[in-house]
Amino acid sequence: MALISKVEAAMKLGIGINLIDYFTEHCPKSGDDVKLKVVKTDVGDMYDDEDLIRFNTYLNKPWPLPEKANRPLIPEPIKRDIKEESHYACAICGHMDNGEVAHIEPVCKTLNNSPDNLIYLCPNHHKKYDYGYTFKTNVTAEEVKAAKLLKRNSRCRILKYEINATRYLLSLIKFLKSIENKLKIEENDNLVRIYLTEMQKLVETIPELTKEAHKQASMDEFVTKTEEVLSKNAPELSKFASPKIIKNSDRDLRNAVNHIVAKASQIVIDIDEVECPHCNGRGQTGLVGDLCAYCGGSCVVTQQERDEYDRNDIDEVECPHCDGRGQTGFVGDLCAYCGGSCVVTQQEKDEYDRNDIDEVECPHCIGRGQTGFVGDLCAYCGGSLRGNSAGKRRIRPK
Repeated sequence: MALISKVEAAMKLGIGINLIDYFTEHCPKSGDDVKLKVVKTDVGDMYDDEDLIRFNTYLNKPWPLPEKANRPLIPEPIKRDIKEESHYACAICGHMDNGEVAHIEPVCKTLNNSPDNLIYLCPNHHKKYDYGYTFKTNVTAEEVKAAKLLKRNSRCRILKYEINATRYLLSLIKFLKSIENKLKIEENDNLVRIYLTEMQKLVETIPELTKEAHKQASMDEFVTKTEEVLSKNAPELSKFASPKIIKNSDRDLRNAVNHIVAKASQIVIDIDEVECPHCNGRGQTGLVGDLCAYCGGSCVVTQQERDEYDRNDIDEVECPHCDGRGQTGFVGDLCAYCGGSCVVTQQEKDEYDRNDIDEVECPHCIGRGQTGFVGDLCAYCGGSLRGNSAGKRRIRPK
């Protein structure tokens, strides 16, 4: 049993400290009693690494429906956490009025209220994305998922260095540089807006962060040379982050970031972190937000860990039931074997037997999922292709 701290647990799940506390005291799903297990130690609350993964899997499984309701309720602590993750502003455009907690994968299809499947959007972008529970072409699922991952990447950095403002400032500058590099080559207008929104929200934190970094550095006799030099230059960085400058135009914002990065480049930025090679810095794999098996959801690893990375060392192989797609049928049913993870362990693959899975061809469409000459979804299985052995069709939430 590998025990990790509360901060590390929050990084693994991509959530805030307060939500970790909520999950240890309350089961988020009505009618259930599953809570996140905490281990009391002399150095504080600790969490079992494997139990965190099991709990994350539990969160991503369908949530129970309240009586006379067509969607599960989102607990208020989860809503607050999603708002905090997005700086209380729309993840797409940064608009801060009347925001709404939205589902990334339609709740009518997944019944999934996990933080992995939630994002904060303004009413305009919420409507453009999934109003009426259908995706719209003007804001795609890929774009919204990119926004979610960007938010989680930012949060991981905050959690990782929140006790050391100077180290966080260094990490933040490095992250701003990576966002600017993406902006230089990105052609998708929505992704450009997503990057600019996050860039602005991060730059807005610099004035207060530089003050805290300077304060901490003056009190810490063990500060590194890099941190010491940075703390002395902090007021200069803060000048470039003036609200009047960064909120004037996108060009002024990017110029401010370039000035900050250029100023910081005069100092050796020695934070040893690079994007995880297994998940490409996303922190997650599969269709249901599984934590990356290599970085554990932190999105980054050390350079040595990147150099030593070998995919063959990780016990993951394509699911034999869905061939690594995570879905089956014409309507995106999550795979009955991997549950949408796309991968299984080698042992699970070796033990796989299609006959053990309670799925048989739909008798109405003979497993084709469609009827007629124009591709109508089967009226019995709804496009799932299969039902269970009792002859019952899969009931898809409306």
